[in-house]
Parts: sequence; C-alpha cells; structure tokens
Amino acid sequence: MTASAEAEAPAPARAPRPGTGRLRAPTLATLVGGILAVWGVYLGMARISDNSFLTHLATGRLILADGSIPRSDPYSFSAAGEPWVVQSWLASVVYAGVERLGGIDGVRLLTAVLMASLMAIIWALTRPADGLVVRFAVAASAAAVGAVAWSPRPLLFGLVLLGLTLLVVERRWPPQLLVPVFWVWVNTHGSFPLGLVLLAVLALGARLDGQEPGLELRALLWAGVGTLVGAVNPLGLSLLTFPFRALEKRDVFGYVVEWQSPDFSGTLGRLFLLQLAVAVIALVRRPRWRAALPLVAFGAMGFVASRNIAVASLVLLPGMAAGLAGVGALKGRERGRGTVLGAVALVLVGVLVVVGGLQRPAYDLGRFPVDAVAWLDDQGLLEPGQRRMAPDYAGNYLELVLGEDARVFDDDRVDMYPRGVIEDAVGLTRGSGASRGILDRWEPDTVIWPRSGALSEVLLADPAWRLAYLDDRWTVFLPAGRSSGS
Repeated sequence: MTASAEAEAPAPARAPRPGTGRLRAPTLATLVGGILAVWGVYLGMARISDNSFLTHLATGRLILADGSIPRSDPYSFSAAGEPWVVQSWLASVVYAGVERLGGIDGVRLLTAVLMASLMAIIWALTRPADGLVVRFAVAASAAAVGAVAWSPRPLLFGLVLLGLTLLVVERRWPPQLLVPVFWVWVNTHGSFPLGLVLLAVLALGARLDGQEPGLELRALLWAGVGTLVGAVNPLGLSLLTFPFRALEKRDVFGYVVEWQSPDFSGTLGRLFLLQLAVAVIALVRRPRWRAALPLVAFGAMGFVASRNIAVASLVLLPGMAAGLAGVGALKGRERGRGTVLGAVALVLVGVLVVVGGLQRPAYDLGRFPVDAVAWLDDQGLLEPGQRRMAPDYAGNYLELVLGEDARVFDDDRVDMYPRGVIEDAVGLTRGSGASRGILDRWEPDTVIWPRSGALSEVLLADPAWRLAYLDDRWTVFLPAGRSSGS
C-alpha cells in the first residue's frame, strides 16, 4: 500500500464501550429507590386535612390578590393590626399560584412531587450502607416517620432543603449549591437555622474524628452566604430574625401539641424510638463523632418537641448508613430485563396512584365545621364585621373560606398572637370556670364549637347564650337577644 493510500484509509472503528450509546437498565437498588419514590407520590396525593395549610393557602391568595405581603394580622378580631411576619410567604405564594393554574388538585400534585423527592433523597443518603436489605431497612425507618409526620405545609419545603444540604456534605456536591438552597429555605420556612447548626455539628464531628472538615466548613460558609442573601426579599431582615424572636414565646408554644414532647405510646413516637435504636446500634458498630454528635443534638430535639422528629429522622440517616456499611451480601448492582420490567411497572403504578388520587375529593374536611358554616351563610350570619369564636383549627378553616372577612378569635399562628389571646383560647378549650369572663371580655357575635367540647356544655347552661344550630359534631351559639338572620 502506498503512503497516499495509507493516508486515505479510514481509522479502524473503536468498539463501543459498554453502556454508551444506549440506555442502560436500572439497577436493583435504583428500582428499590423508585418504590420509595412512588410511596412518596401516594402520600402526597392524600386528601388535604392539615389546618395550618388552610391559612397558608388563604394567605397566598391574599398576597396574589393585593400584590403585597400583609404586615399585620388580617384575619382575627383579637389581634387585628398586630404585627405579623409572614415567614413562609414564598410557600404561600407557591400554593396559591399552583391553585390558580391547576386548582387544589395541582397543590396535591406539588405535594406528591415534594414527598417523592424526599423519598429519593432518603434513598440517596443511605448509599453508604451498601447491603441492599440493610439499606432499605435504614431508609424505611425514616420513610415510616415521614408517612406520619409529613403534611402539605411549608415545613415540607424545609425538609427537602435539609435533605439537599445533607447531600452536599455526604455526596460531596458543590457547596456553592447551598446559596440558592438557603435563600429558598429562609423564604419558605423558619427552620433554616437548623441547617446551619447541622453543618457546624458535622464539622465539629469530623474534627474530633481527626479528619480535616474542609468540605463541612466550606458548606457552612456557603450556607451562611445563602442565609444572608435570603434577606433579599419583600420582608427584609425580619425573616432572618424571626426564628429567634419566636423563641421569646417558647412558653406559649408549649400549649401546642406538636411543640410538646412526643407521646411515645403513639405511632410517631414509637417509630422515632425504633429509628433511634437502629442509629445507636450503627454507632456502636462504627463509633464516629461525626455520627454521634448529630444523633445526640437532633435526637434531643426530637424528644423536646414532636414536630422536630421529621427533621431528626433525616439527619440520622448518614450516620446510620455509614455505621451499617458492609452488612449483607446483596448489593443491588444487578441489572437486566427484570429490572427494566420492574421500572416500567413502577411508572404504571405511579400513574395509577396519581389518577386514583385525583378521583377522590381534594379536601378531607371532616373535622372542620363545614355544615355549621354553611348554615351560618344561609342565615346571613357571615357578613363582614362579625366576631367569630371557634377553636384554632376551625379558625384556619374560616380563613380559607372567608379570607380577610373571617374575623376569628384565633388560629394556629401561635407566634403572632399576644400571650393573653393564647391563654384565653386555652381557657375556652378547657371549658374552665373563667369561660364566661373570657366571652364577656371579647364579646363574640357567634360561637362555633365542637359539640363534645366543654365550652358547649357551659353555654348550654348560660342564659346569655342560646343554641342556634346543632349537628353530630358542631354547635353554633348566638347571644340570647339575637335571632338567626338578624
């Protein structure tokens, strides 16, 4: 062959590398993670019954309608004009914006996406526990807690952002990602200081283990930058100081069940104890300060308040997974036609879960005074300016239905109400002898109260009030001199 022929000859074709140029079958481990994600979709498509969500949605509607965020309480007569920091304003706007575009079912789809993302994050955080069975057990411990503790409220955004923070330091993602993560976190939920505490605890743990905490410190630095950038928002620095000012009312928060120590005879408390037990076993197997410090710090938070359990269950995962590494022979790296068929089946199941969820009513309002409020409307008793006394969760429902015209006594925004209002609300719930004095002080036009509540019994015996409406669950009382429809 001549030199020119050699120059014109095509280069020999390279054999394609395995897996390039075509889609690869998912691994068995990926398939298991997909099962968890579909479970997250199922949880997210549940009917909405969270009372806190109702006020967040009402507030988002208000913001979109007015083009501004309320700076004082727009809903109650007991704290009208009281300064209010809408610390979850961005979540409320997202809820209301999605509702405008896709109705309340759109909000359920958003919740399904968030919960499926959390399940995927949980699965990713368990990767150090390379044994598939053990890895699934670790993930399931957190997923079971989530099935009880997660709900469609702004904390769900905070949990996703906490999970992303953990992925940065555990999977060694670029720490600069924490700038947008913490900006969103600051503007959606007041739990963002817990992310900073977590990074500081991990850095200290790495140092005590004799390792250089470079990644943890860089992550803490960028998270701090993201937190400061979070002040670039319509409410300014008030969002950064809100969590610390809320601590000034920690005694009042003690009246709220989710801020109390968990009931370890209940499902959530028992699931958390089970996860703690596994975390301790993993720590004993492979003692590390980087796992021990988060276990102690966030485990203690879970014992202090049940709402912290959802946070603690995520924080415990990396230490659990690392401590149980090497247990089990099945690694989940297998892939083939079976895993492809499994992935297709999972997608179909996910679609069926969504379609089935959309066939059900979006709301589950069984514990709210729906019929009682409808009766008040029929009687012309929902006109603006009326003062309505009801339990806090019923106040949330009235705010969803009536918006700024709700004029409730209170709702679950414990951080906003003056201490005296919360104490009076507790007194009414207990049906104490001071109930009559509380009613005289606040002069409500309507009392909407559970039929089984102690206050209903008090009002039945009070000649100053008359029973105007009664159903299986709720009562409506009016002042004795006021007739229905007047």
